[in-house]
Amino acid sequence: MRYLLNDIEIDLKLGYVIKLGVKHSVRAKTLQVLAYLIEHDQEVVTKQSLLDTIWYDVVVQEQVLVQSIKEIRDLLGAEVIKTHPRQGYRWVADITPLTRLNSLLLFKQSKVVKNLSWVSVVFSIIFICILAWRYQLLDKANLSVAFLPVENAMPDNQHQWVPLQGMDYLTQALSKQSSLTVIDSDHLLYGFERLSQSSTLMLSEGEIVPLRQKLGAELIVQTRLTGFPQDFQLHYTLFFPHGVERGVELASSVTGAYDKLVERIATRYGEFQPNRRVNYHSDFSNEAFVTGIEHYLKQDYASAIPLLMTALNLEPELLAARRYLAASYANTDELGSAFSLLQQNIIEAEKVSDNREALRAYLMIGYLKINWPVSSDRKQELLSAEQYINQAQQLARKVVDKLFIAYSYEELGKIKRLQGRYSEASRLLNLALEYHQEFHGSYGQTAALIELAKVAAEQKEEDESQRYLAHALNIAETNDAPANQIWVLLAKAELARRQHNELLAKRWARQAMEVAEHNDNPHLITRVNAWFEHKPVYTVN
Repeated sequence: MRYLLNDIEIDLKLGYVIKLGVKHSVRAKTLQVLAYLIEHDQEVVTKQSLLDTIWYDVVVQEQVLVQSIKEIRDLLGAEVIKTHPRQGYRWVADITPLTRLNSLLLFKQSKVVKNLSWVSVVFSIIFICILAWRYQLLDKANLSVAFLPVENAMPDNQHQWVPLQGMDYLTQALSKQSSLTVIDSDHLLYGFERLSQSSTLMLSEGEIVPLRQKLGAELIVQTRLTGFPQDFQLHYTLFFPHGVERGVELASSVTGAYDKLVERIATRYGEFQPNRRVNYHSDFSNEAFVTGIEHYLKQDYASAIPLLMTALNLEPELLAARRYLAASYANTDELGSAFSLLQQNIIEAEKVSDNREALRAYLMIGYLKINWPVSSDRKQELLSAEQYINQAQQLARKVVDKLFIAYSYEELGKIKRLQGRYSEASRLLNLALEYHQEFHGSYGQTAALIELAKVAAEQKEEDESQRYLAHALNIAETNDAPANQIWVLLAKAELARRQHNELLAKRWARQAMEVAEHNDNPHLITRVNAWFEHKPVYTVN
C-alpha cells in the first residue's frame, strides 16, 4: 500500500519513502511498526502489542521499539506520532492513499527537482572540498575524543568486563600516548546517563550528535569486539561532525587490538608517542561494579545498590564504586548512608592522593545539603554546604579543573540566593558563566542562567528573570538538549507557582512533559511528574 503524507510518498510494500525527490529505504522492523500504526490510525497502540506483533519471534528490550519510533519521526516528522505515557503510541497525521494519477504527478515533480538539483550538486561538491581543506588545517592537538563503551559481541561468558574496561583502557591509552584531548570515562558516563535509556551501554547513531554537543568532543569512537581467543577483531566507527569512517583492527589479544586502534588515531590526529605506554589500572575490572553501573545508568537503583556493595567488598579501594553507591542511596532518599559513604571517600581519596575523587565527594555532599534539606536548622545546613563546596573549589583550582570550578561557582551562587544575599549570588553565578563560556559549545550555561533568573525573580525583577530564562531555553534548544529544555521549563513553572499562578505553572510543566514524552525518556518523564506531585525534581549524577 502506498500513501501520500504532505509531499512525502510512503511505499509500505517496497519499503521506501520518497522525500524531496530522494528515495530513503526503511528498516524492515521499522517499516512493520509504521504499517501497524497506520493500520490502527487514531488508536492508542500499546507498546506491548507492538512488541508482541513485530518482534513475536524474539525476546527484545523496549528500546528496539523506541528506536523504530525515532526513525519514523526523523524521516516523516516529529508530529506524526503522539506518545501516550505509560500507554503507547498513536498515529495522528493525515495521510492519503496514493492512486496511480497521484503517483504520476509526484514522479513528474520529482524529475523537476532532480533537474534543478544539478546546480546544487556542483555547489555541494565545492562545499565538501572546502570542508575537507578546513579539516586538514585543524589544529590536531586540540581535537577532543570520546570513546563509547565497547560493545561485547564475543561468543562466550569470559568477556563481560569488555564494555567499561575497554572504554577505560582506550581512554587512558590515547590520553597518555598522544597530544589529543580525551574525555575521561566519568564524563562520558554522565553524558550517557542523560541521553540514553537503552538496556545496554550502547548508543544509537541518533544519540551521537547530542552526546557530542554535551561533551564537546569532535570525534566520537564507537567499537565492537568480536572473534575468538587469539583471533580478535575490533570493529570501529569514527563519528566526526562532517562524516563517519569505519574500519577493523585484528590482533591476538584484546589489549593488542585496543593498542592498534589507539596508535591509528594518535598517529593520524595527535602525534603518537609510543614510549609513553600507559601503566593501566582499570576501575571497571570488577564485574559487580560493571553490572552495578549498568543498572545505575538505567535509574534502577534498587538493583544497583547490592551489586555496588559487592564490588566494594571485593575491592575496598575502588573509590568510584563507593561514589556510585552513595549516589544510588541519595536517589532513593537514604541521605544518611550517602553522606557517610562520601565522607569515607574523602578520607580514602586523600590517603592515595586521588584529587578527582575527593573533589567529587566534596561537591556531592554540598549539592545534597543544598537540594535535599534534612536539618531543622536550615541556616546551619547551608553554611555546612558552603564549606564543602569551598573545599571542592579549592581542590578544583589546585588541579586546574575548570569545569568543576564552574560547578562550584553555580552551587555557591545557589547558596547565596537561598540565604537572601542576592548581589553575591549574581556575582558568583556570572563567574560560573564566564568559565562555561570557555568550553566548546554553550550547553553548560543553562544551569547558571536558571539560577540568575531565580535571583532576579526574588528581587521582583520579572523582566530580567524572563530574559535569563529565554536565553537559557534558546541555548538548550539550539544544542538539542531535551534535559536542559525541561529544566528551564520547570524553572518557569516553579516561578509561576511561587507567584500563585497555578494555571501558567501547569502550562509550562505540560510543555516540559511534552519534551520528555517526545524523547521517550523515562527519567525525564519521572522528573516532570515529580514537579506535579510537589516533590524535588533533582537527582544525583
